[in-house]
Amino acid sequence: MSQANTNEMRKSAKELPWQQTACILCSLNCGIEIQVDDRQLVKIRGDKSHPASQGYLCQKAARLDHYQNHLQRVTNPLKRMPDGTFAPIMWDTAIAEIAAKINTIKTEYGGEAFAYYGGGGQGNHLPGLYGTALRAALGTPYLYSSLAQEKTGDFWVNGRLFGRQTNHVTEGIHEADFVFLIGTNPFQSHGFHQSRKVLRELSKDPNRTLVVVDPRKTKTAELADVYLPIKPGTDAFLMTAMLAQLVQEGLVDEAFLNTHTNGYAELAAVLQKIDVSAYIAKTELDEDTVRQMTRDLAAAQAVSTRHDLGVEMSLHSTLNTYLEKLLFLLTGNFGRAGTNNLHVQFAPVIGHSPDINHEKNKRTKVTGMAQISRMYPPNVLPQEVLTDHPERLRAVIVDTANPVQTAADSQAYRDAFDKLELVVVIDVALTETAELADYILPAQTQFEKAEAAFFTLTWPETFFHLRKPILAPEGNTLPEPEIYRRLLVAMGAIPEALPELEALAMEHMKDPSSMQFAMAFQMALMQNPGWQKLAPVLLYATLGKALPPEKKSGAAIWGVAQFYAQRHEAEVRAAGYTGDGFMLGENLFRKILDSPTSVKISEHTYADSWKIMKHKDGKIHLFIPEMAAEIEGLATEDNTPDSAYPLILAAGERRDYNANQIYRDPAWRKIDRDGALRIHPLDAAASGVDDGAEVFCESERGRIRVVAAYDEAQRRGFVSLPHGHGMMYPDLEKEELVQHGPRLNELTSADWCDPIAKTPYHKYVPVRLSSIAG
Repeated sequence: MSQANTNEMRKSAKELPWQQTACILCSLNCGIEIQVDDRQLVKIRGDKSHPASQGYLCQKAARLDHYQNHLQRVTNPLKRMPDGTFAPIMWDTAIAEIAAKINTIKTEYGGEAFAYYGGGGQGNHLPGLYGTALRAALGTPYLYSSLAQEKTGDFWVNGRLFGRQTNHVTEGIHEADFVFLIGTNPFQSHGFHQSRKVLRELSKDPNRTLVVVDPRKTKTAELADVYLPIKPGTDAFLMTAMLAQLVQEGLVDEAFLNTHTNGYAELAAVLQKIDVSAYIAKTELDEDTVRQMTRDLAAAQAVSTRHDLGVEMSLHSTLNTYLEKLLFLLTGNFGRAGTNNLHVQFAPVIGHSPDINHEKNKRTKVTGMAQISRMYPPNVLPQEVLTDHPERLRAVIVDTANPVQTAADSQAYRDAFDKLELVVVIDVALTETAELADYILPAQTQFEKAEAAFFTLTWPETFFHLRKPILAPEGNTLPEPEIYRRLLVAMGAIPEALPELEALAMEHMKDPSSMQFAMAFQMALMQNPGWQKLAPVLLYATLGKALPPEKKSGAAIWGVAQFYAQRHEAEVRAAGYTGDGFMLGENLFRKILDSPTSVKISEHTYADSWKIMKHKDGKIHLFIPEMAAEIEGLATEDNTPDSAYPLILAAGERRDYNANQIYRDPAWRKIDRDGALRIHPLDAAASGVDDGAEVFCESERGRIRVVAAYDEAQRRGFVSLPHGHGMMYPDLEKEELVQHGPRLNELTSADWCDPIAKTPYHKYVPVRLSSIAG
């Protein structure tokens, strides 16, 4: 290429406008700006105007063009033919056929014959909001998701401690002087804004302490003041020992406990019996180091603790989340700057269910699994299908999810989906789950429609970002709310048009002060009680038509903003919003609608954590009998590895270039394209494995091929594989689909899970390695 042409290309790049949007790879949804040229995301940078991320960007977001542009995009509705192949089908035909099959199944077996899986990933929660209308029309309570696979044990504990499962805890790491991280690697997984910058600053500050507990010396652990290379699966022993030490040495905050909690006496009685030395010995950590670290934690002025999937998907999953919270609660590190706090939700990502022991809890028909936070764990879904039970699941709607790859026991999912009478997949790509569908309905990508995430995790300020599309839709795709609207119409749940409401919506957007649309919409719901749970789609079908076309998918946010302003009126006003009654929510909605980046929606105080709490006495209920029983059971637990499977595999490690299933093109990875199995050289030698060799990794459930990579950062006896690999992707030279990297869930079992929440033990999978040649 000539220098003149190169200069011309550079000049053109400089002239391309920067469009504001957000990253879609993790729960933080950092603000980004993108230059688009011929549908390519040619340059990506952090958005400095974003109030939370402030220009921060990690290397994974810079590769988002591989999400938008790849060879497996679905751009037309597809129907499975009798020979197993897919053929294009018109939207009207697909919707009519699906609705007819839905109505037939519902008539014969009832609404609980359906399950809904997904509803959004890390950056697209509007499908889940609109999907609530479809679930209501189906008459099913069965919502399965990745969130339910990972977090419901934590939500259940929150419900017991704070009063409702919606009471979610966030961290104050930015301001803490003592940070305790267990089972989390925020240098890679983030979890709090500007994590790498914050961790580096924390590490350099001599007046602050960073403690990291992890079997692998991660990039986060490299920055730690105290690094504890714990034996895999013994996190509960460590935290129980720490809590027992706090009680036995009188290091708890008695004033806090007396004022703000109940149940401490019962909990202390359990912890007084713990042999601290014996429990620390189980972890194979240095006892003096653990004891001094615990004393330092108790003496610190502002402690913030954080856990993640490393303990949530390991042995004692639910117990681990309980113990981690007790560390900050017994030391009074709650409800202040630099400590852990509760926070508010703008929209309900997390719901509340009656306790698992309550008679009103809605259990599944086959396994009797209890609902937690209005969700069900993916671990039980195949069992709800693979049976002759008369009330088994007959149909599954999957939206923006790939459970055949991401849920435990891929083979069980393949068998279950093969038995179902109807599988509908709504997605942007031809995923492994879509390959098993009867119908594939193509959605628009997160950059082709208005979209949002409901992870409002910051505190005490709360932000929300309704993103605008930066690209025109490709092919014959539709946004999810339109797909759901058409299905509801075809099912006979709502009319094709609502002309009176549509006309009032047009007037409303010109002048909302008369409130005519709001009153008419409310009246329509009252006159048609069956419509009340369909409200998000009805707002899309009416108010959506009055919005600018590129913002139509955000119509349901109007209702969310109204409810939020009612619940948090003082805090919304503190963020600068005005208006009486309905107009406060209206002004909040208009601000969200008009802003190109994230906006502050409410401003709270740290003391508001106590207002969020839902126990009638306003106190934290420390003693949970089920958890106390599990603590006592640790005393007789044998955690000796099985000699037949001597290595413990963390199935799903966070690395530089792996994400969730959102990236299908393996070319996005600059390194580690094989998704190598990290193993300590001495363990490799004991297994007869050479560095870079391809070997079998085998569990009781299955066997896969992996590439071994020597890594002295691994603890002895501990190996790891990254998630986000193992997908089939076209090889243009070979003219066939080729698997790239390990399929972890060929190794995992649905039975190997937490007894309460059924969270799979992905971070503790006993395995062995063997030669492929042998």
